[in-house]
Amino acid sequence: MNARLGLDPAQVLRSRLFPLLLALVAGTVFAVGIFVIGAFDRAVAPELNKRTRLIGTIVRAELQRALELGAQLQAVAGLDKYLSDTLAKFSEVDAIEVLAANGSTVAVARRATGVTEAALPDAAETRTFVDRGSYALPILDGNLVVGEIRIDTSPTFVRTRLREVFLDVTVIALVAALVAVELTLVLIAAAIQRPFDRVLHLLDAQQAGDFSQRAKPGGLGGLARAAERFSDHADDLAERWARLSSEARAVVTRNIGGRIAEGRPALLRVSGVGDIRPPLFLYVISTEVAVAFLPVYSRTLARPDWLAPDLAAAAPLVCYLVAIAILTPFGGRLSQRFGARRLFLWCIPATVLSLTALAMATHVAEIALWRGVMAAFYATATIACQEYAFRASPDTGSTKPMGAFVAVVYGGVFCGAALGGVIAGRFGFPAALFSGAAFAVVAGVVGAIALRGTAGDPASRATPIAAASLSWRLSPKLISLLFGVAVPMSATTAVFVWYLTPLMLTAAGSGPAEVARIVMLYYFAVILFGPAVTVASDGRAGPRFLVVVGATVAGLALLSLSAWSGFWAVTLAMALLGIGHTVLRAPLYAFAQRTDPSGASLMPLRLCERVGAILGLGLCAFGLPALGPDAGIRALAVFNLLGVSAFVMVEAYQNRRSS
Repeated sequence: MNARLGLDPAQVLRSRLFPLLLALVAGTVFAVGIFVIGAFDRAVAPELNKRTRLIGTIVRAELQRALELGAQLQAVAGLDKYLSDTLAKFSEVDAIEVLAANGSTVAVARRATGVTEAALPDAAETRTFVDRGSYALPILDGNLVVGEIRIDTSPTFVRTRLREVFLDVTVIALVAALVAVELTLVLIAAAIQRPFDRVLHLLDAQQAGDFSQRAKPGGLGGLARAAERFSDHADDLAERWARLSSEARAVVTRNIGGRIAEGRPALLRVSGVGDIRPPLFLYVISTEVAVAFLPVYSRTLARPDWLAPDLAAAAPLVCYLVAIAILTPFGGRLSQRFGARRLFLWCIPATVLSLTALAMATHVAEIALWRGVMAAFYATATIACQEYAFRASPDTGSTKPMGAFVAVVYGGVFCGAALGGVIAGRFGFPAALFSGAAFAVVAGVVGAIALRGTAGDPASRATPIAAASLSWRLSPKLISLLFGVAVPMSATTAVFVWYLTPLMLTAAGSGPAEVARIVMLYYFAVILFGPAVTVASDGRAGPRFLVVVGATVAGLALLSLSAWSGFWAVTLAMALLGIGHTVLRAPLYAFAQRTDPSGASLMPLRLCERVGAILGLGLCAFGLPALGPDAGIRALAVFNLLGVSAFVMVEAYQNRRSS
């Protein structure tokens, strides 16, 4: 049934496996987490009370030492600064106050409530055993009580720490579920799908009289036996053919036709869209571990005096996008000349070197340089996988190859952002980048095994796609698609997802792990809805309708931030934007291919995406100090809505002219 509908079996299986694994893993983590949180909370409450009293004792000892030297309590120098420094060292305390004997305040240090704590549920919703308490310790000058120290404990300390741990574990569980799905698909492909494809290919070829190839042994049960039988046929005929004279061969060829191998039959190499999944998934994880914290990371490093902090935060992203834009026009041609497999493997050492250099960088110029180097090889590697998928797909203009590509890339970014945020929050930014380098090495090993199909070979000079890619045929439809939909989409991703969101949330008090959890919502939508979008695009809905719906949802998601703001507003806008771009992205490529079936539209589409992201990010970085992030987000919303409106009007006009 799925084959008749044109559905990708891997996509169908993935769409069924992921919800099941997600429910199983998330349910288990939630049940265990609730129990562990309660047990830990009960155990830590007495220890936290002891630690709070110890803090008060330390502060009192310092004050009494000053009093013993003859100082008056109200005249102790630097008391406010000392209390503030002490408060900064102990997160479990909300306030430290020094009172005189008459009850007047001598000095006080209070903790400002951050967004992270304010975003938590009320105490009535999340009960803990650590309640707000106030401990008072007397201050003695000899035998005379001259004042007291009051310590206010933080009722949200344990709750926030446990929440962070619980959310980190939940994120890791989501990543584990996604990795498990990809691993399951790889195992199924190795045990069933690829052996089945080889058997069908040999069956069709031998039915047509072609006995020049044999299949690699493998597969379950009957698949292995069938492949072995067909291969034996080819081997047997090749042996018989070798014993015939040239005259006898000519007679056989003239009478029965067919094709028999000279020597041993060649090993059959079958290509499929699913071949790109394992290596591309791991490669994207490696390169995107810094997506949630890169602007914040670059702002913490040394920079020239003339470079503003906002521009320093944007510099690595701009270099990243510029490098991708420069390589985009040549990626497809390089893939066809050298082969997708070879090109992908060439990118691995440079990616490992770039990630290692990023982890060891001490200046924003180093971050920008190595991020740009990595972007060049990232663009080359991903375009190589994209070309492999297009060549392996039998249907030109289908959404299946692009749908699979987008799903794998966004799944990898989701896992990379999540793991990078968790590792950076616990062990620092360099540790996250070093882990990305390790993932890149594994991606190279997997790519050498997975991309061995004929789609990974260099294309012949007579290939129509190679010739067509040199010419751009920009019809009015394609121009409206590029500048009305593709450019706003890529600008929105670069400005809002990669740049503004990390900066806004970090300024509001969120850590790297929390920023990563918000950013990964954008990519999570592809994992949930990507297969359904692929089916709808190849079905009745069609790519044009989905492009309009997705672009409209993205524009409205950004526009919603004009009505309300804050942590949860950004969270909801990010989720809705992810849904809109999920509905939009794969149908966008399918519609471009249907507009120009020669394949020449892919290069200008990729290039416009990169240029749109660069221009949007540059304008936002320069205008951010004067206008603020709200103005940039509103401008993006208007840009998206005006662009999709222009696309709809051009489409309607062109359809009316052609009818």
